[in-house]
Amino acid sequence: MIAMAVALLGAASAAQSMVEQDPGEEVESVIHEEEPGVFLAKATLQQYLSRLVRKDWDAAKRLTHPKAMAAIADVKKNTGEETHGLAPWARTQDQLKTFRFRGARQLGPGAVAVQVGEDTYHTREQDMSTDETAVYLLFRAHGGFAVGDKMEGASLSEVSADSVRTKYRGWVDGAALAQARRGPSLPR
Repeated sequence: MIAMAVALLGAASAAQSMVEQDPGEEVESVIHEEEPGVFLAKATLQQYLSRLVRKDWDAAKRLTHPKAMAAIADVKKNTGEETHGLAPWARTQDQLKTFRFRGARQLGPGAVAVQVGEDTYHTREQDMSTDETAVYLLFRAHGGFAVGDKMEGASLSEVSADSVRTKYRGWVDGAALAQARRGPSLPR
């Protein structure tokens, strides 16, 4: 009977130590916690890229920034073709199969860069390219994020906040900029 009680206490103690979290792990999770804007931008990009894999072009277009759609239209008007990186519906010989997030960072209020590794099937060559890098730029628009541009072959370290701020002036919602000037709405 005493042996049974000792065994039960030992099991309870072992279970308790398994539940307790190492203080270092808690600090580690706080360090790696994403900014809310980065999290939301990645969620939007996840939806966008999933639509591309499924070839749901209309849904992908709805997740594309209005100014990017205008840029695609300008390219088509000038060249007769939709050769923009955000117009995969025009490149039927290439099909995105899978993707992986490699990193992300906020570039400024309402602007996020996300690096992705993409596996693409090339119909003409009947070949698969794997883990091709691309950086997607996402901007706050109409209360959420929208995909603004794709830089094929780029990495996050090559994208500067200043260059994005200069090239994409006016792409971020005025409300997002006003919120940034006021500061965070919730204490951190």
